[in-house]
Amino acid sequence: MKESPKDYLSHSKSENFNDLLFSFIDEKGCKDSEIYKKVDIDRKLFSKIRCNNDYIPRRNTIIKLCLALELDKVKFNKLLNSAGYCLRKNKFDLIITYCLDNNIYDLNIINDYLYTYVDAVL
Repeated sequence: MKESPKDYLSHSKSENFNDLLFSFIDEKGCKDSEIYKKVDIDRKLFSKIRCNNDYIPRRNTIIKLCLALELDKVKFNKLLNSAGYCLRKNKFDLIITYCLDNNIYDLNIINDYLYTYVDAVL
């Protein structure tokens, strides 16, 4: 054996969701209030995300955060993956991918597409 499981885990550890989210927010130069209002989540939930490093919100909440930050596809997937989620090939995820590929970040437009083609919304 070349290394212990403990060493392997410490080398393989990816950036945690909380750190990555707030680094993207800082990178964009946004205030927390701008983001949670744009995503339409309450201050209490956003505070829970901010204060609890182990808290992982629901997948749709993370997707909305990514869209509010207007992340490109690589950063979008990086943040989603850091929470243990990914985009798959179902219709919902394909609509999200289409929007990313076409720089569509307006939640109203995205929800219209989702409602029209999937009968779902974020």
